[in-house]
Amino acid sequence: MAGRILVLDDEENYAEMLQDLLRENNYRVDMATRPERAITQLEEIPYDLVISDYKMPVMDGADFLKKARELYPNLPFILVSGLMNTPELVKVANMSVTLVMEKPLDTGAFLQHVARFSDPMTDLEKEQCAQEGQAAAAEAIALSFPEEPRFFSASNFLANRFLQSAWGIAKEGAELYILEPRGGDAELAIKDLSRWRGNGDMPVDLFDLPLLVSEAVSKLRTVLSDFEKSRVVGVRLNSVDDMPRAHKLTEAAQREVEGSESLLIIYIVSEDTTETIRTAFEDATGEAGVVLPSISLRPSDLAVYARRVARIAAERAGRSLCGEFTPEAVYGLLSYEWPGNYKQIQEVVNGAVHTSADESITLDVLNEVIGAPITLVPAEARMHTLMKAEQQRYLQEQLLQGGLTAAELAKKLELDPSVQTKADLKNMPLLREELGRI
Repeated sequence: MAGRILVLDDEENYAEMLQDLLRENNYRVDMATRPERAITQLEEIPYDLVISDYKMPVMDGADFLKKARELYPNLPFILVSGLMNTPELVKVANMSVTLVMEKPLDTGAFLQHVARFSDPMTDLEKEQCAQEGQAAAAEAIALSFPEEPRFFSASNFLANRFLQSAWGIAKEGAELYILEPRGGDAELAIKDLSRWRGNGDMPVDLFDLPLLVSEAVSKLRTVLSDFEKSRVVGVRLNSVDDMPRAHKLTEAAQREVEGSESLLIIYIVSEDTTETIRTAFEDATGEAGVVLPSISLRPSDLAVYARRVARIAAERAGRSLCGEFTPEAVYGLLSYEWPGNYKQIQEVVNGAVHTSADESITLDVLNEVIGAPITLVPAEARMHTLMKAEQQRYLQEQLLQGGLTAAELAKKLELDPSVQTKADLKNMPLLREELGRI
């Protein structure tokens, strides 16, 4: 499977040239123009290779390499620069730089070296990307993504629908409200929305809503006065009861803060997303609010996050093998409910990597870290069990979204007329039995 490459150069045109060159050769590439921003990306995303300029303001390539090595001792690192003097070469050599290449680059030699450390997309992966692009093009233009999400995983249709709705509001709006389950991944979505709003890799400020609107306005004024920070700001609310005060903040910022025409405030409400809370949220936000589905409803996103966290933790610990999961552990990941959502996945997978020796993470290790045993079913029944559980979660989500009774939902979906209660929905057989035999 193709990995990702991170390109860092403070000269944006040169960074874009390298990015375009690598993409033309079927690599997946992210770009950063400041070392401190690249460090933030390294903390969130596993990369196969880093390609960095040497001479940069604030932090040169050697200092960036040192910080990157603290995170990932074995990460391949190509340093690209103009002429370097002997002390500079000795400095980077002592930090175990993988390779130093001089500008202007020999393109052929450069691509040969890149191929040593990262795999380009296969024909199948390119075809999948093309199909995804065609599917995205079929969506309304107003709701299409400028580019694929980098931080937030939207491979699941519910997550994709959430992100489409969020972007539809965020691309031109002044405020967006997100109701997330406790421990959710809304902050990752905010980073992608910030990039799509034209803020590139600028860091996004996030703070709790103060009691006084004037204090919050002061915080926003400070953010907008710093041209190194994103014009998208995240504000956490304690509950849905804080939303009227949040809207007053948006109005005050538009009146009182210079440069507020480029500002987007994204308010995050972390609550148990019960029907009552969801209704109160939707009533208060109208068309400016979106609800983030829990991770248990997004098995493909769960898998993406678990693998991402495991790989990052394994590479930091110098244990490459414990970045993978045994088949039984994969079943455990997908069958567990994850009440703590994304934050719990981070905690559990990090704990599993540190608990494991240099070997794939097992179900026993997951059970030990979670502290609650996951019952393993026979291999031939696992797919059926997972699909049945996913069906139950989906039907429960439809009840919450539509505000329907079980009988009304059954009629809407043309289910068996005998389904009258939530218990009936839960006990229904798999609607398409062939899915349980995949």
